[in-house]
Amino acid sequence: MIKFRFMLLSLAIVTALMAVLIGNNRGQLLAPEQLMVRPLEMTIALPPPPPPSRASEVLPQQAPQLDLRLKGAGASLTLSRLQLKVSPPQLMTPKINQVIPDFEATNFAIDISGFSLNDLDGKPRLLTPLDIKFTPAMRRAGVKRVALKLHVVIDQTGRVHLKEVINNPYPGLNYSLKQLTMRTRFTLPTRHGKPVNTEFIWPLTLKE
Repeated sequence: MIKFRFMLLSLAIVTALMAVLIGNNRGQLLAPEQLMVRPLEMTIALPPPPPPSRASEVLPQQAPQLDLRLKGAGASLTLSRLQLKVSPPQLMTPKINQVIPDFEATNFAIDISGFSLNDLDGKPRLLTPLDIKFTPAMRRAGVKRVALKLHVVIDQTGRVHLKEVINNPYPGLNYSLKQLTMRTRFTLPTRHGKPVNTEFIWPLTLKE
């Protein structure tokens, strides 16, 4: 009896649970369908920008490259001999006025004058030797000595200037007499203690 009651109780409990389950399932079936709406994040893709116009395109400037390499064998340089015709310069013969001394001249036109020997404090003394060479004609004639008279001027420095050959038996000796007087020196002629020029006739005997 007790087992029977226990079985009835268990059956009642099972029936109750099934009724509850059926009721729940029916309520879910009869309830309106619920939709879950979630916010949709939309990302709008923008169209790509239009390509830049050719006018606005800035291209990097490239430096021009020069091809410095020589192609081929290169330029050839041909040297030719240059023939120059050089004519010898024409030299002008200079005109030289030859001054031929007059070996027989007697007047040498010396424009110098002075006091006479009597107006001096004393007579000048000869300081240099009188060396002269006779002419070949005089040597052939055997001349050893010749007496002369010369018109000379002794200046304030003792130099002798030949003005004129007054007496000379051998005119060819006149040029040598001019050279001789240029080498001759005297002491200074003075008058009242001061050097002066003196002019006189100089009698002269020469030996070779």
